[in-house]
Amino acid sequence: MLNLSEEQQKALMETVNKHIQEETKKSLDAFDKTLDRVADKLKGIGWTLPAELGIYAINVIGNTEEIEDIEKFFEVYFTQNDYSYAHKMIENTLNTPISEGLKKMVRECWDAFQSKLYAICATSLLSVIEGVLSEFSDDKSDVRMMKVCQKHVDEFPQDGSSILKHVWISYNNFIRNLYLKSDFKQDEPDEVNRHWLLHGKSDFEIEEIDCLRLFNAVESLCMVVKKEN
Repeated sequence: MLNLSEEQQKALMETVNKHIQEETKKSLDAFDKTLDRVADKLKGIGWTLPAELGIYAINVIGNTEEIEDIEKFFEVYFTQNDYSYAHKMIENTLNTPISEGLKKMVRECWDAFQSKLYAICATSLLSVIEGVLSEFSDDKSDVRMMKVCQKHVDEFPQDGSSILKHVWISYNNFIRNLYLKSDFKQDEPDEVNRHWLLHGKSDFEIEEIDCLRLFNAVESLCMVVKKEN
């Protein structure tokens, strides 16, 4: 055992604490870069960053190069073990402080999903997303969803690791794609578009995975509501 004076013990502890702080910062900076990569990769494929996705899963996505592999990851993630994670996703959503009216819509969307009524499910989930997002607006009558998302992204500092920050970044990207300005005289986008769907212009064949994307987007946002309340 080292025989150190009180002053030497103090100096040693300061050195150890400084080293711990430096290593912690390095780890957080590395994780922040991984989250940046994940948000960037999700941007083009219609997924938001799940608020409760584990660190291992985040690292898997961050280090996956092929977009098709990321799509497959989410498909397996939500459908494995008889859709256990999808059921958990719905349960998490219903355990957040959103309105009872929105919870009723989520339940009915899940019923439609289980009955393979994917178009009905997706159309209704768009209304749920808009209803939950409106809770984050200073003006509850403001329906400019992209403005709401961008405002929350801008409130976070540029540096520092935060899953919540990256949830908002991925959500902002998701909403910008979902609300992409559309000319109905042109070809319909390759992914679900809010304007085409709600204006009855869409011929897009909505599938199970499209609904899972939207359920995931609803849960991601609802978990933020829960955290901020």
